[in-house]
Amino acid sequence: MNTGNKPIDFKKNSILIIDDNPMNLRILVDYLERYDFKIMVAHNGKKGLERAKLALPELILLDVLMPELDGFETCRQLKENDNTANIPVIFMTALESLEDKIKGFEVGGVDYITKPIQHAEVVARINTHLRMQDLTASLNSKVEELTQTRHELIQSEKMAALGKLIAGIAHEINTPLGAIRSSVGNLSEFLNQTLMQLPIFFKQLSEKHQQDFFVLLQKSSKIDLTLSIKEKRNLKKALIGELEQYGIPNAEMIVLSLIGIGVYKDIRPFLSLLKNPNCQTILDHAYQLSSLRRSVQTITIASDRATKVVFALKSFARFDSSGKKVQANIIDGIETVLTLYHNQLKPGILVKKNIAELPLLWCYPDDLNQVWINLIHNALQAMDYKGTLSIDVLLHQTHISVSIADSGNGISLEIQERIFEPFFTTKVAGEGSGLGLDIVKRIIEKHNGKIEFESIKGKTTFTVFLPLNS
Repeated sequence: MNTGNKPIDFKKNSILIIDDNPMNLRILVDYLERYDFKIMVAHNGKKGLERAKLALPELILLDVLMPELDGFETCRQLKENDNTANIPVIFMTALESLEDKIKGFEVGGVDYITKPIQHAEVVARINTHLRMQDLTASLNSKVEELTQTRHELIQSEKMAALGKLIAGIAHEINTPLGAIRSSVGNLSEFLNQTLMQLPIFFKQLSEKHQQDFFVLLQKSSKIDLTLSIKEKRNLKKALIGELEQYGIPNAEMIVLSLIGIGVYKDIRPFLSLLKNPNCQTILDHAYQLSSLRRSVQTITIASDRATKVVFALKSFARFDSSGKKVQANIIDGIETVLTLYHNQLKPGILVKKNIAELPLLWCYPDDLNQVWINLIHNALQAMDYKGTLSIDVLLHQTHISVSIADSGNGISLEIQERIFEPFFTTKVAGEGSGLGLDIVKRIIEKHNGKIEFESIKGKTTFTVFLPLNS
């Protein structure tokens, strides 16, 4: 089976099926064995727990309705065990209520397959979650690579910021993955419940209402996702009053659908539609399709974000031991550091960037990344992670200047002469060794450049000058 750009070698993947119905087991096993999965079975929850702990499969298909130990309890116990906690569990059930789905996700399930089971759907969902497992393993591997560089980081003073960086990286990876999982669930629900109904739905619409339906979809593509709860509440109140003036029943339900679609500025073109007895059904289908579009957008944005973080992590973890200068764009290094610090920048930091287009510079890019991480980390700490971080990169006739400024309290005159001294620090014990700025200065001098700073209350600026012909 070929899915995506690259076929998965299913022979490497083992799947445990837990179901008390022998016929269901036999049919599923026969079908999945065509794809060369390694299949294991268990006839009840207790046996399933024992088999999972011994075999540690890559994925578990779990029936919900089983005697003695049902699927929800089985899943809960799987997640309580450290050895089986990370195995993805896909529920198989005829239960379709929202409460049951929520309960399944609360105990640790990653997806639902609704009975009667469609075998092609089973393989597609298995494929999706195995790929997500591969991605998670890859991300964990990258984090492990970063951890393995700690000896070098100690020597280069990256350890001063590494602890907070790792926490930020974990958050930056988990956030888009969570968005992707949620959106995939929305897509799956749409495909299962709505897609097959669309042809019948369209046949029942008049030509005029078909046109109205497609106008609604166009409106949904321009929906303002930044509306606050208060703004939505005010819109709802105003629209209900407007609909009641036109004598449209069920105004409150209709308004919720209209706001969800993005129709709230001018409803007059849709009055004929809103007075139709099947109005709510039409609005529901428009809302579902607009939600589908937003889910796709969410997956695209989240995937791009995760890719960017992984790329930044890879760039940051890279170490060039050749000892030779290479041509590099120093802006890439600065953006890498900002990406890794993204989670710490969001709450209270305003980042202002003024970056000129630069030629490639002969340099030691890994060493310069260390410079940017030290200067940016120091700036964030100086502001206690609240304020303005300004980065100015300028191209001059003979050199490049990089200025990193913070809006903190400034450096007191008494210690300004000492800040580049080795082991001198004003930070509390455990937060810094006092080597950061000394190493930064040595790296800049290694590039035949220089570093200067200016500091007053409310603004401290470090400026690095790097020659174009070094």
